[in-house]
Amino acid sequence: SVEVAILDPVCTCALPSCIMGPRESVALAACSTVMFGGALVQGANSSDARPAMCEANPGCRGLGGDCCPAPDGNMLNCCFEPGRTAACSDWLGCVGLSGECCSDAPGGPWLACCGEEAPTEQPPHDIVPPTEVPPPKSPYTNNYEGGNPLGIQVVVSRSSNYFIILGDWGEAGSPGVCQRAVADMMKDYIRRQKASGKNLLFVASVGDNFYWSGITPGAWETSWAEPYGTNHPDSPLFNVPWLAVLGNHDYGNSDAYAFCPSAQGVPLASVAGQSYGHGQFNADKNPERPANTRHYWMPDYNYHYEIPEASLEVIAIDTNYLDIDNLGGDVGGNAAAFNMCGGIDSVRSFMSDVAMAGQDLLRERARLGTAKTVLIIQHYPGACRRDVFEAALPAGREVKILCSYGHVHSQACEGRDAQGNCDTILSGGGGGCCFPEVSQAGFAAVHLTDDGGFQSVVDTP
Repeated sequence: SVEVAILDPVCTCALPSCIMGPRESVALAACSTVMFGGALVQGANSSDARPAMCEANPGCRGLGGDCCPAPDGNMLNCCFEPGRTAACSDWLGCVGLSGECCSDAPGGPWLACCGEEAPTEQPPHDIVPPTEVPPPKSPYTNNYEGGNPLGIQVVVSRSSNYFIILGDWGEAGSPGVCQRAVADMMKDYIRRQKASGKNLLFVASVGDNFYWSGITPGAWETSWAEPYGTNHPDSPLFNVPWLAVLGNHDYGNSDAYAFCPSAQGVPLASVAGQSYGHGQFNADKNPERPANTRHYWMPDYNYHYEIPEASLEVIAIDTNYLDIDNLGGDVGGNAAAFNMCGGIDSVRSFMSDVAMAGQDLLRERARLGTAKTVLIIQHYPGACRRDVFEAALPAGREVKILCSYGHVHSQACEGRDAQGNCDTILSGGGGGCCFPEVSQAGFAAVHLTDDGGFQSVVDTP
């Protein structure tokens, strides 16, 4: 079941504006005034003249579904960005190709790498049909150990196993009222589930793990170990694995080389000739990480984790290329790091390569994976890329796909499958930002079923 833990009334939306703190601007469903890119947008959640489809808004081309607004009523940042040109370099899937790849002009080129939908006009006959153009491979390589390296234990009955999804949780400096309240609610939920014979497999963290602009050495204790009791034997979260992916606040001045590891004089680590510099990565890529954090799992920007005994696989992909300007929160959180990296264009190029490698991983796991349930985690609404995974599935493979993300500080089911089961979960209410202006705080708990799927039930503990 998907159980969304709702914290009320500790964390509520502060009407009428619901504008986040000085380092964060997030649209909330109940708000009438929203800040995007430093500009106030009145009535951002109400319908207006712009078409909602991502493909119809130039800055959002390449994303699936609706963006302006998204299904939750919020306007994504890309709604207010200028459109891309026809140049291959302006389109994530076409980076590495030269010339023009994606033109809206009648008769202009439109290759498979441009996105999910082509213009109404058909390409001229001398252009190779999109189905015959293989997507370009990313120059970035995902280097990590697959399988189940943490040895996550599964109870024999599949329906006795579950996992938790949490996002936007690591308040800077020390846990505040909201983060502590959500953490306490999680621990209480886990105790009750254990008493009923249920086994917690892991916590999936969907980004903005450490505010405001990347992790600092002390944050492992103050923002993670202490509030959740991850290293305390009396805590129900003691030694529970956390499978994490990065959000925009996991980059920035506090972890300056996270988005440009090759710019370091001496990288934290080098694997197969590729430099690493992110402070949240596992010890093989960050030898400075504390030894008692091993069960916080982040082997690379993109990775997969298999639990065959539960027929479950987690695929974590980094999609932060979508929000380059807001890495670190704002210019105050990223300017120094951008300068150390050689400028924002260098960061954009690296993050695009990382994102392409994430899509490569989705295709690879669709072809090679065998799990009946696949959880795809990344940070942004509308950026799961379920379509990339589904398009690469081999004939005969049946799989239930669950997408989860954060970024918007709320809890909601934002999509259901044909049977009415919630398979698209917003879980950005972890309480790390920005009390008291949080629409709905909490977490999600997903319970597996014996038929290879999962059930979705919204619960208020």
